[in-house]
Amino acid sequence: MKKLIYILCAAAALLTAFTGCQKNSGQENVKTIDLRYRVNDSYDLPATDAPGFTILVASSDPWVIYSEHPDWCMISQEEGEAVPADSLHVGRAPITTVRVQYYDNTFLDDREDVITIQSEYWIGKQVTVRQKGIAFLTIADEDLDQEVIKAGGDYTIHINSNQNWTAKVTEGDWISISDGASGSKVGDVTLTASDNPQEMRYASVTIYDRHDVAMYVAKFTQDGVKLDPATFEMRTDFDQATVSLDIASNTKWTIVKESLGDDWFTLDKESGEGDDTVTITLTQNDDSGIRKANILLRNVVETAGDYQAEKTIVLKQAYKIDPVRTVASPDAIWGTGDWANPPVYKKDLNGIYFEAKSRMNTTMPFGTYTFHWSNLVSHPEQGGPRVRHWFCFGESAEMKMDIRPSDGKVSFDFNVAGDGNKPSIDGYTDVDWTAPVEVTYKFSPNGKTGIFKKDSEEIQVEWCHITFLVNGNEAGSFDSASDMMRSVYMGASINMYLGCDTAGSAVLEWWDYTAPMNWDE
Repeated sequence: MKKLIYILCAAAALLTAFTGCQKNSGQENVKTIDLRYRVNDSYDLPATDAPGFTILVASSDPWVIYSEHPDWCMISQEEGEAVPADSLHVGRAPITTVRVQYYDNTFLDDREDVITIQSEYWIGKQVTVRQKGIAFLTIADEDLDQEVIKAGGDYTIHINSNQNWTAKVTEGDWISISDGASGSKVGDVTLTASDNPQEMRYASVTIYDRHDVAMYVAKFTQDGVKLDPATFEMRTDFDQATVSLDIASNTKWTIVKESLGDDWFTLDKESGEGDDTVTITLTQNDDSGIRKANILLRNVVETAGDYQAEKTIVLKQAYKIDPVRTVASPDAIWGTGDWANPPVYKKDLNGIYFEAKSRMNTTMPFGTYTFHWSNLVSHPEQGGPRVRHWFCFGESAEMKMDIRPSDGKVSFDFNVAGDGNKPSIDGYTDVDWTAPVEVTYKFSPNGKTGIFKKDSEEIQVEWCHITFLVNGNEAGSFDSASDMMRSVYMGASINMYLGCDTAGSAVLEWWDYTAPMNWDE
């Protein structure tokens, strides 16, 4: 901390300062100490040529500064005299500058010191100093990602170090360490890979330092048949027209229905080569249960006896879930108060009335929502209204849909923090402003999965296809992904706001909520 810190006694002394620092009758006097200093909380220093740092200090009593390791720490002045308390209080007392310098650390291990600033009994601050050791262990980048031919053979990891190290195969049973499982300083790890007549496969070799701490992970990829669908389970909405399956491959392949009786979907191709995308077209599911089918992906065998890979992709289509309608009432108003004018229920308007700068907020379950607005009234001078819907997710991601009669459109806006991207959707103008307006946020699975870091924990998530509808007509859509609104995934919690942002007023009559599908049915 680089600010000047003021400490007047301990807590007990502060309580009695106004009575001459006296304790209650019969107790000893408590001495007041005014110790002031400026220094960081901690320092991290390199092993050699470490820069020094300074401590500014002044006290109403004699002070000392000392190190736990004076054999490798130099303090330019370890003690000082008191300065007049009255001048210290007004910032006119002389301040001592103490310089701290550390010798080079010639040992392998890091080391740590604590410097204490003290005046009489009062320890004002303890500063932690961490200095790196001279140990190092490096591996060239080209050794960390190696490709192995189908026939296998020997491969090498070159290690440059000044310490002991070990190597272990931590993934893959087709590669083994034939020499150099442990060593000291500069050395090689030799690995032997067996031949691969089947699919492309992967292995990892981890290099540990003298304390058995993992320093590097070398990746090995052995050539073979590559046939990787982007997912092994695809989920679609009951009325979703198409869904895409990405295939990563290094060979020719075929893709077919396992059962020809599954006539509720079609594939746009039955064969391909290399990386490609298969588009699946579906009919609407009007049944009362989930439709399920298997799709088989196989590599083309050119020569009898060659390896045949087969992957099964499960396609699931939801059935229609009836929405649950919430009709406006006094009890239907969510939490309010962050804007000037809270919304109110008006029976004569048959809904919740929002004037300018009024909104309500709550956390809502994940799913599809439709909001029915009426009585969109502009201000005679200021125009409006601007009815706004905020759907807020993790990482400060926001999806906003605004009803803007004065501008003649429903507009869309997005916020996202960090390194994510955000979509761009043009405003929707085909709206009859003399009638009520319904807007819908619809969430469907898009067939893509990935990893999302939530509360310091990495979780497997399913990304969404988000569709915006105005009066039942599609106004725009986008797909969330690891690089596009990544905190918007199936099942995510929604922090929702509804309000009238600017002049004018509007009435919310009802909203529908459609729960997401339980795919385990």
